[in-house]
Amino acid sequence: MRKIDLVTQVAQRTGVPKETVLKSLNAALAVIAETMACGEEIRLKRFGTFCVRPRRPTQRSHRYTHQLITVPSKAMPRFYPSKILKQLVADRLTVVQLPSGRLTIRPRDGQ
Repeated sequence: MRKIDLVTQVAQRTGVPKETVLKSLNAALAVIAETMACGEEIRLKRFGTFCVRPRRPTQRSHRYTHQLITVPSKAMPRFYPSKILKQLVADRLTVVQLPSGRLTIRPRDGQ
């Protein structure tokens, strides 16, 4: 689902014009981004938590020269889903192994 699809769905469910929904969504996403950029977390009850966590510095090998490169530590945005969101996803989707051995996600039978 893309952003415009989300806007369309919310507009249909609420009866609010798409332009208003788009402005509201953009404002909400901007507030989330700005809050995370300040190092604060956003807790949305029954949905999840957006936060920033540090990532340790690591040593990586250059793809072509195989020289070791130090990747510095940095702040990374994270999302932790709530138990309710995890349960909703688990109840509606199932993991299926394809003949190639890869895993894919499919709707549960009867959905």
